Amino acid sequence: MSVPPPPQMPYGPPPGDGNPYSSGGGYGTPPPPPGPPGPPGPPGPPGYGYPSPPPPPGAPGAPGAPGAPGYGYPGAPSAEQPYGYQQPPPGYGYGYPPPGPTDGLTCRFCGGYPAVEATVRGHQGLVLAYRMLRMSGPFCRTCGTATVRDMSARTLVQGWWSLVSWLLTPITLLLNLGPHNRIKQLQPPVPGSHGPQLDPGVPLTRRPHLAMLLVPASLAVAVVLAATGVLGPAKHDGPADPIIAAPSPTPSASTFTFSPPPQPVFPSPTFTMPVVPSITLPPVTTPTTPAETVDTAKAGDCLRNENGTGATADSHPKVSVLPCTDAKAQYKVVYKYPATSDEKVCEQQPKADSTYTRTYTNFPALNYVLCLKKLK
Repeated sequence: MSVPPPPQMPYGPPPGDGNPYSSGGGYGTPPPPPGPPGPPGPPGPPGYGYPSPPPPPGAPGAPGAPGAPGYGYPGAPSAEQPYGYQQPPPGYGYGYPPPGPTDGLTCRFCGGYPAVEATVRGHQGLVLAYRMLRMSGPFCRTCGTATVRDMSARTLVQGWWSLVSWLLTPITLLLNLGPHNRIKQLQPPVPGSHGPQLDPGVPLTRRPHLAMLLVPASLAVAVVLAATGVLGPAKHDGPADPIIAAPSPTPSASTFTFSPPPQPVFPSPTFTMPVVPSITLPPVTTPTTPAETVDTAKAGDCLRNENGTGATADSHPKVSVLPCTDAKAQYKVVYKYPATSDEKVCEQQPKADSTYTRTYTNFPALNYVLCLKKLK
């Protein structure tokens, strides 16, 4: 029965007797030639010089076996690579999915995600032409909001200055509501996944650009007022009515003054004895003040000068308002211009051939001019 030799040290002594300075065993002396190989000894214990052999496949602790520490992830040691530590792929572990966009979309400005495909539009009016603008995504929530607000604000200021722009500007603003809703539903960009972002600024409802909506509103009000006749003459006369031209300019009095009505004259009584004296009074007439009637005249009313003069101008007319069916009517009011005493404004009324001007020295705001057409 043979006894196995004791285990050897992982690192044996140098060749020879272990003394590097002895003769025949120094580092400068070449080693003796190897002898014939002896029988292999038993394997030594695991140590620095002897790596542990891999366990058989399927055994606990084998590469890829359940429960093996550090195994089970992609790229872990296997039978082909049993030793050494390999780093797992980035983002793997702890129950989180790998970082990065799942749909492959990143913001065109900052590179962040999540992002969505959208197209934001703008419009510019160039008096005789116009220009349609567009900015396509993908956009993240921050950069997309900034793009919608900026292009919509520019459209509010630059989009009204051509004939077609009055229709295209509102349509452009309405089209931007769709991209705005899709961008608003996104989550904020993942921290660390984006670069410098656009500044969204304040909402569009808090910007002064919104005041430009008064431009189409003012135009709509002006169209309504012009259609109702507030900004122009009322069409009381038929279109077939003839236009009567004055034979000569008929200036009107620039100043209208009040003159007291004539007072009744009471004759002296005559006494005849023995006849009882009698007093004969003239018929009492109720004077009318022209200012009380003519001030209420409006377009379509008919007037008469009570003086009955045939002159082209009357500096002290006594004008009264009559029904147009009355045979005594002499003039018909074509248009009334308030707050002015310039009779030349009636030149804008082609049907007018006479004027009546009323002025107030202390109250110029009460002045007015009546443009008249002489009746046959």
